[in-house]
Amino acid sequence: MSEWPRSRLYPGVTAEQSAAAYAALSRFHNGDFKGSEFALRDLDSLERKGGLPPLSQLLLASIAAIRLQRDDAEDPEEMHYLRGLIQSAGETGADRCREPERGRHPLCRLIQGGIQGFAATLEIPDHPSLALTEGLQALHSLERGLSENEDLTDAYLGLGIFQCTGANAPLAVRAALKVFGRSVSMGAGIAALRRASYRGQYTTVAGQLCLIQFLSPYDSASRREKDRIFQSLEQNFPLSAYYSFLRWDEALCFYPDSFYRPDTRPAIEQRILAVSTHGFAGWRALNLVKYQYTLINSRPEARFAPDSSLDMREYAYYPVFVQALHARKDLIDTTLDSTARSEKRRRLATFGDS
Repeated sequence: MSEWPRSRLYPGVTAEQSAAAYAALSRFHNGDFKGSEFALRDLDSLERKGGLPPLSQLLLASIAAIRLQRDDAEDPEEMHYLRGLIQSAGETGADRCREPERGRHPLCRLIQGGIQGFAATLEIPDHPSLALTEGLQALHSLERGLSENEDLTDAYLGLGIFQCTGANAPLAVRAALKVFGRSVSMGAGIAALRRASYRGQYTTVAGQLCLIQFLSPYDSASRREKDRIFQSLEQNFPLSAYYSFLRWDEALCFYPDSFYRPDTRPAIEQRILAVSTHGFAGWRALNLVKYQYTLINSRPEARFAPDSSLDMREYAYYPVFVQALHARKDLIDTTLDSTARSEKRRRLATFGDS
């Protein structure tokens, strides 16, 4: 599902350029963020020498935006650097796309609209009005690119994010969209994300990560689709712990009993031993998987045990969440009299405040 679709090329993109883009993205999704960035810098040099469209700038903006959305930056300096990377990619991409030989190229609509769209997603939490304005501008570029070349399937990622985010937005934002003549729906957004995820060229994984967020965990068909995506991501990017964490976290949150199957323990152990960590984000993802592992083995060997001293940031709640799951499992599995069961229920309830 996440394998790169090497069988076709966008107009103006060479086979060498496309292969380099896939290699850089594979590094990124395997957790080697710096290696991916260096590979995209090399791709930029290749594009400049060959007079090729600046695909590298779209991908640089995408990996920077994804890292910021995940809070993967190691410190405020790196966060500032990533925001600067998006701005630089936008400026460079726009300048290169304005060159006479590429001024009307549909791929440049995708590049410029995509960069602007990724930047807009970062403004949603704190500056929704700005995000709306920039999102509409990005949408216009993407739609224009699709009208000029309907094979630019990566453009559907931006269309899908806009639709799904807009459908979940407050009423005031949806009213503003109507003023601009735009209607949004979750169904249309998910359909667009599926198109980017399964038929796109360079945004397949980004599209699948968005699908994971917007597909309902309570609908059986959506749950099966999400499970296929999780398994595909784990299979295609075996050096990253992040996708394993997402998979097991989904199970623990929405259908926890499925986590305790006999094959879960060896699967998690294999992933822990296979992972190659790069910096803060890699260590945090691996540590989260190790916390999940303690639900199956409460006294793990040192190599499988989580590091309680690691700063988990917004995941600081996770150790307590795991303790609550331990208490839930204990309550379900233990045969006790009513008084003892009531005491265990009271103990479990205390984790809500924690």
